[in-house]
Amino acid sequence: PDTRPYSLFNNTSIMINTTPPSVALIGCGPSGMFFLHALAIRRAKLEEEGNVEGLAALPVVTCFERSSGPGGVWRSDRFSGDAKSTNMYKALWTNGPKEAMEFFDHTYQEHFGCAMPMFLPRECVLSYLLARCTKNNPNFFDNVKFNTGVESVKHDTKLEKFIIKLFDKTESSFDNCIWAAGLNGKPKIPSSIDAVLTSGGFQGKIMHSSQTDSNFDQDVRGKNVMMIGDGYSAEDLALQAIKLGVESVEIVTRAAEGAASETTAWPMDKVDVNENYIPTGVTDDGRGIVLSKVELDHDQDKYVEIPGRQITLDD
Repeated sequence: PDTRPYSLFNNTSIMINTTPPSVALIGCGPSGMFFLHALAIRRAKLEEEGNVEGLAALPVVTCFERSSGPGGVWRSDRFSGDAKSTNMYKALWTNGPKEAMEFFDHTYQEHFGCAMPMFLPRECVLSYLLARCTKNNPNFFDNVKFNTGVESVKHDTKLEKFIIKLFDKTESSFDNCIWAAGLNGKPKIPSSIDAVLTSGGFQGKIMHSSQTDSNFDQDVRGKNVMMIGDGYSAEDLALQAIKLGVESVEIVTRAAEGAASETTAWPMDKVDVNENYIPTGVTDDGRGIVLSKVELDHDQDKYVEIPGRQITLDD
């Protein structure tokens, strides 16, 4: 047990006979950094109150973050060149109004100093998130272990500890472990779609939406582009492609329930949304994609093809 005296600002010393719990915090994106922020706020409140017992009970947190800085997927340069990890593309804009995510203790007016549009670009959101943490403590992130990847987490039932193994093979034990690395750390292309395109010999470029930064201009300018899925990313990237001079955008959606399907008009009429279709083949020349009409089979709880309902989208 830690029996060292804990000194408060009033110069009093009280002997504390306790060992605070240790916590491994994996990830320093929004979840991780706001856990650290909440802990810092709690610590400041207890210090102000002179609550020695409460301070002694606060956990000792070690935060591991694989990238070189905080922010998680809001960083467009999080894992440059790492095809196994996702980044938000630089041109991303939020599809939700900023008023739905304003902090009570760090307002937009305080941060930006001027009126801002309802939908914010990615870099403004990242700046806002980071500033909330650092405004009262410029060194807020100094103790985060950046450039440190976690390889595995195991719970030792005998020791009642979490064993954290890093990519460098070193191990540490903790009383508790918090997963704060989110749900979208790796790009995922459905295996059925990947199989259709690769086995059919598709000659075009295939990429995940998180991998559109490096050469997106070259990838879309003057070309016909297909986007599979009608979510926020499809809507956002279709508009970005139009700005960059795409010839046409074909959005293919199985359920037709996403943001792109709800969009009733597109700039220069360059976007078509193919509702209730899935890719099922590739043309002989490898440049076109065959789409089949589908419907939801409620008994099987899956989408099934409708015989004889196919269209071909050519390059």
